Amino acid sequence: MNSDHLSREASCNRDLVQQVLEGVVEGAVRETPFQRILAVCYDTPLVPGVASPAAGVLGIAVRGLNGDSHSKLAERLVSTRKSSGLCYQQAHRCGRSYYYPGEGNSRWFPSMIPSTRRFMGLHGWHQTDVLIVPFWSNGTILGHISADDPIDGSKPSRVTMAFLEELASVSALALQDACSLEEITETNRLFRFLADCGMMGLLVVQDDHVRYTNDQLATILGYSKQELSKFSPWWTFIHPDDRQTVRKQVTAPQENVQVIRSVRRDGRTVWLSMCTHHMIYEALDAIAFQFYDITDRITTEELLKQKALRDPLTGLRNRAYFDETIPLEMQRSIRYRRPLTLMLADLTQFKQINDIHGHQEGDRVLVGIADVLKESLRDSDWGIRYGGDEFLLVLPETGPDVEHLVRRLTDSVAAWTRENAPGIAVGIDFGWATWLPEKPQSVGDLIRNADAMLYRRKRADSDQPLIRQPSRLTHD
Repeated sequence: MNSDHLSREASCNRDLVQQVLEGVVEGAVRETPFQRILAVCYDTPLVPGVASPAAGVLGIAVRGLNGDSHSKLAERLVSTRKSSGLCYQQAHRCGRSYYYPGEGNSRWFPSMIPSTRRFMGLHGWHQTDVLIVPFWSNGTILGHISADDPIDGSKPSRVTMAFLEELASVSALALQDACSLEEITETNRLFRFLADCGMMGLLVVQDDHVRYTNDQLATILGYSKQELSKFSPWWTFIHPDDRQTVRKQVTAPQENVQVIRSVRRDGRTVWLSMCTHHMIYEALDAIAFQFYDITDRITTEELLKQKALRDPLTGLRNRAYFDETIPLEMQRSIRYRRPLTLMLADLTQFKQINDIHGHQEGDRVLVGIADVLKESLRDSDWGIRYGGDEFLLVLPETGPDVEHLVRRLTDSVAAWTRENAPGIAVGIDFGWATWLPEKPQSVGDLIRNADAMLYRRKRADSDQPLIRQPSRLTHD
């Protein structure tokens, strides 16, 4: 049996098909002169007069055969196995039916059992005659009614033919429905399986009300399916900052994937990948949402980003973070006309620590002083490890009068050194520049001006001539 046969056989409800066929033979025997009626349904629709495709028997019903004849019919059907459209010959067509007189019908329908009766009329019915009334469907044949052995020995009247053809027409619709109903049932079972066993949360909504939700969405959100079904409006579980985005999808669904946040029953925020589709649910327009939990991925990405933007030794932000973020700080200062100060810091005598005590000790000192700087800054400030022993402090909402902060930072570093690195002569120098609404500067200008002040302050504190390397501190 090929794939076409299998698909039709698998998609048809055999019980319903059998009920239809039993009704056909019962009605034909009761309402017509024919005493022997066979109704058959194929597993593949046949094209009349064409050899391919071939079909097997999906269902069969018989009336009027005795035990021996019924056994012979069953044996012949099994041995024949396949039928094709060739048995429906145009030369034998009579209206919507086929009439095969005499011995010739055995060629086209070898499974037929000749009647044991003898018909005496010269122009009447003969014991080898057979009438075939197909179950037509869009030019193909789903099966047929086979009628013979009329009780009056006459050929069928127009009334009888009309009844059988009408019976076959109605039965063809019933057979189609039997298969369609099972196809719908199979589709429904497949949908339920995929919905309930899939990795994605599924939600179907109509008019801001939940119509369907699967087990996976309940697991993702920590609610029961019954609790979710009572949400009104349905988007109550969406994070408040993302509700507008989600509601737009209801009015104009797009099948592109969006990332949103949702709030679980326990209050935790989860990140979801969301895709939206139009659908018909219970004969009405609906929106289907697919949700996939990407919280672990977002968390991992954020950790990787944090690692990429932090100095691994000191834990301060790095130069890449500064380059990415300082334009936003500048835009905020420009928009609200608020000052912004950049402060450069450089350790003194640090090279001697590495030369005398080794780089491990130098790293320990760098980490300790970085911690001092972090603890001394406001939450809105941020520190950058700008170079080897150089730091950059970003101070939003801070004007040029920062001498008090410089003294506090200098004293804190000195106190840490006395306690944690006795005998090591390390200090810290500062230089700064401030963006003001009345004196705007670029980021590059601020850094150059802060570096120039740092150089002047270092020179003032030292008897030795200093050589700066401004290329390390430039910013385009």
